[in-house]
Parts: sequence; C-alpha cells; structure tokens
Amino acid sequence: LAVVACTMSIVVVFTPVSFMPGISGQFFKEFGLTVAVAVLFSLVVARFLTPLLAAYFLKPTAHPKPPAQMPAFYRRSLHWALEHMWASAGIAGLMVLATIVLVGVGALPVGFQPVGDPGYLYIDMQGPPGATQLDMETSVQRVTRELLNHSEVKTVFAQIGSGGGDTSEPNRGTLTIILNDKREHTTEQFKSMIWPALRKIPDVRLTAAVDWGSADIDVVLSSENAAALDATQLELEHEMRTVKGLANLRPYPAAPGPELVVRPKPDEAARLGVGSDSIASVLRVATLGDIDPAVAKFSEGKRRLPIRVRLPEYARRDLAVLSQLRVPTGSDGSTTLASVADLTFASGPSRISRYGRERRASVQADLNGALLGTATAEVNRLPIMKKIIAGEIPGVRRSNVGQAEALAELIPAFLGAIVTGIALIYSVLVLLFGSFFKPITILAALPLSIIGAILALIATQQAITMPVFIGILMLFGITAKNSILLVEFAIEDERSGTPRVQALMNACRERARPIVMTTVAMAAGMLPTALGLGQGSEFRKPMAIAVIGGLLSSTVLSLVLIPVVYEFVDSFEHWITPFFGRLITKRSAEDDLPIREDEDVAAEAP
Repeated sequence: LAVVACTMSIVVVFTPVSFMPGISGQFFKEFGLTVAVAVLFSLVVARFLTPLLAAYFLKPTAHPKPPAQMPAFYRRSLHWALEHMWASAGIAGLMVLATIVLVGVGALPVGFQPVGDPGYLYIDMQGPPGATQLDMETSVQRVTRELLNHSEVKTVFAQIGSGGGDTSEPNRGTLTIILNDKREHTTEQFKSMIWPALRKIPDVRLTAAVDWGSADIDVVLSSENAAALDATQLELEHEMRTVKGLANLRPYPAAPGPELVVRPKPDEAARLGVGSDSIASVLRVATLGDIDPAVAKFSEGKRRLPIRVRLPEYARRDLAVLSQLRVPTGSDGSTTLASVADLTFASGPSRISRYGRERRASVQADLNGALLGTATAEVNRLPIMKKIIAGEIPGVRRSNVGQAEALAELIPAFLGAIVTGIALIYSVLVLLFGSFFKPITILAALPLSIIGAILALIATQQAITMPVFIGILMLFGITAKNSILLVEFAIEDERSGTPRVQALMNACRERARPIVMTTVAMAAGMLPTALGLGQGSEFRKPMAIAVIGGLLSSTVLSLVLIPVVYEFVDSFEHWITPFFGRLITKRSAEDDLPIREDEDVAAEAP
C-alpha cells in the first residue's frame, strides 16, 4: 500500500502540469510526462523486480538484531511535540506564515528565466531618422572596432536594414557578438562593461536585446486614439526613468523621420485618366526598383541574379527630378508626375505598429541588475500605470507581450496545476486508505517543504524563476512520499492493537532511516547542479537549490510535525465518526446469510 500510494501521489502531481498552457507549458510538459511515466515504471520494478532480487541476494539471519533505537535528541523532540501539540502546530504555522510574508515583501525577486551566461549577446542598432546605408555602415565599423578591442570578443556579425522588430528598416541593424569560451567575465558582466564606451559613439543608438530585436522589458500600450496614445507613452517614459534597475529607456516606434509625401491632384488626375496605383507604381520603380519577378535576370552558372534598376541616391532626394517622372495616362500617352500630384518632404512615423488591430506604442528599457518580475512590479506602481490599469485614461490599455506575457501566464497556470494535483493526491489517498481524514495528515507536510526552499533561495541570492517552480513540483512529490511512509506504518501498527502514540513512535523509529536516506541521496545528486558546474547550469541551479533546501526542511520538520498532525486528525476523526454513524444503517451478522424460499413466500403473503 505504501509503494502504490507513494507512486500514485507523485504521478498525480506531475500529470496536471503536463497540460499547462502558454510558453511555460512547453517547459513543464516534457518534464511532467517524463516524471509520471518514469515513476509508473518504478512501481513495476518495486513490485516485481525488487522482491525477485531480494529473494536471491538477501540471506536469512540466524540471530536477528534488535530494532535500532531512535537518537536521544530525536526521541526527546518527538515526545515534546506530542505532549505540546498546540504549541508545535503554532510554531509550524508561524514558520509557514513567515515564509509567505518574506515572499510577499519582496525578499526574493521574481523573473521568468534566470540570467544565463550563453557566451553571446545581441545589440540592436538604430541610426537617426533618414540615415542612409552608408551612414549605417560607418556606424557599424565604429562599433565593431570598439568591440574587437576587447580580448574576450571572438566574432562580431552585423546586419544592416533589419532589427528591432518584424520588418526591415534602412536605419536599423543588429549586431551579434560571440565571446571566447575562456573569459574572465560572464555575458552580463561583459555587457555592463562595454556600454560606457559604446554609448560614446555618435549618430547611433545601441540597445541590448534579449533575442533578435526584443528588449529586456517592453511596456506596450494600445489604443485607437493616436493623440492619447502618444501623450500616455511620453508620460510613461518620463516616469519610468525614476525606476531603479532600468536603463537606456527609449520609445517604440522611433521618432518621426523625413518621408516623401505624394498628394494626387484629383481633378487633373481624373481628366488625364491617371489612377493612384499608376502614381505609386512609377515612384516605387524609380526609388526602390521593380519587384523581382518583373525585372531582367543575369545568369551566372547555376545562379540567376535579378537586375534592379532605380534612380541614383542623389536623384531620389531631389523633388525637381522626381516631379519630372513620366506617368502613363488613360489615352496611352504620358504626363509628368508634377502635373497630377504634389510632392513634398515632411516628417512622419517610421512605422505604424498595431496590436490586436489597435495602434500600438511602447516604452522599452534594459534591465540593469534587476529581474523582469521585480522591474514589472515597480513599473505597475507608477502613477500613470495605475491610471491605465484603473481605466482613467479612456481608450488606452496595457498589453503584455514577450517575457512579460509569459510571466503573467506562468504563475496562475502553475497554481492551477498545483491545486489540481493536490486534489488528485487527496482523491487517490482517500481511495487507498479508506478515510477522508488521514490524507489531510499527508497533505499537511507540503507547506513544510516551501520553508526550506525559500530560505535556501534567500541565502544563495537566487530569484524565483521558472526552474524554481519545477523544483517545487519535485518537492511536493517527495514530501508526500515521506509522509505516506509514516502515516501508513502508523495505521497498520494501530490496526494490530498498538496504542496511537506508541504506533507513531514506532513509525518514526522504523521509517526515519529510509526517509533520511532518500533525502541524502536526492540532495547529493542535486549538489553538482546547485554548485553551478557545467555549461548552461544557470537554468538548473535555482531548481537544485530550491530542491535541496526544501528536502532538508521537509525531512526535519516532517519527522516531528507529521505525528502531531496525525494526532489532531485522528482525534477529530474519532470524535466526528459517531455523528455520521447515526445516518448509516448498522450492519448485522445476518446480512450476509442467504435468503430462503419460505421467507420469500412469507414476505409476499398478505
């Protein structure tokens, strides 16, 4: 029963996690399925293979040793806890409450993923409005030279004409910096070290990017009212500059730049039969070149290169030249562009971004020694953000994107999966133990594991990130298993006629060793990961620290407090059972006797 109960409790914890939605669900899905299937196979091994091996390798003992005695300190602690049940329960409750308060007051920062050391970083480069390709190439050469002056830089790859989003822009670019394998600084330390020199380069804005063009923190606003959106974005940028942990704030989209504005003359265009599509086609071919399927091709071996013809750069900036372009008319003739349209240069948005079919604007920033969750919480406390969340600014709303959206999905989804898993554990244990109250004793041990996990994270200055949630899942399964070992032994000992207190003492004496062995083995296996050994250990390190801390606290506290909880629950069960027993028909010895035919006839007679 103990083996089956332990296995099923771990399986039902991890099964709901396999159905978590969103990006975080992709991380938990494989983890949950792997653990659930592996534990089911371990059940088969424990029920079949382990007894077989024991039958062949274990030898009978002619003079069995008496059962080992409990250590004096443990025995005295257990006696005190059982004699002072209310004090023990109060101390445990205060410890759990203090742990929750520590998390609530911000003793631990919150983020989506831990800061890693991948050995490479991305830099988004943005030139001034109207910057040409030659200007961007000059800026790239300056940035590249500055980066290559550092001995830790191995390669710099630059790409002009893209970056910072999902479309190409001539005044933007992306740099990928590959660091040497053997270096003195981590990726984050190197990034902080090079910023002072990079920001001295003129005519270019350089910002760190988590991925291709994505910022560390991106506060996105959406609205159909462009004027209100721009004003809110400006106020948000000003207030975000007061938030510690944020650096290099910038609005997105970028500031307006010069653009060519063409306004058709309706009367003249209608008289000559010139449509707006003809005007757009002429300007597109002259400034950008025709599309690839419509241009001539140059063949070189197996390659076919499109030949794109357009006006030289100086002509594309000259309104006098552009106004003399020939536009086809409806009478198979042509006329000048100036006769059917007015051409001017004016400032305009570099791009119009939309989110959910609404105008979108955002304020982006780099994290400077802060985590995403902590910085997001600070931003949400700003006065302008409180107005937006409360709906005091009509038509302007906040939209979570990127890692902020993933973090917002992670915590509710994880809590939902945990609640579902605990409910499944309770259901399975009710079926196995035949009691609605005994499983409460087992579930009472789950909060005890959180105490050590949080204290271990605080001591090692780690943040609460997604690997920590994975570690908490492992803790819940192992803690439930240890409690089942104690409770199942105590129940069986009570059924054999042993008094309750003595049964609990026997359970702690017999089950303490396997519980401690499980804890030591698990902690030893997690120790190399907790020390951060190996490449990519930054992701696994917080998980291992949380697991080791939770194992230590749950083991020490469970061996003392679970018997106390068992006393409470068992006493309550014995007290309330008679009240419910009145609603149930009492069983008699004649209920199982076969019904005779003469009794049936007598029952049917009037």
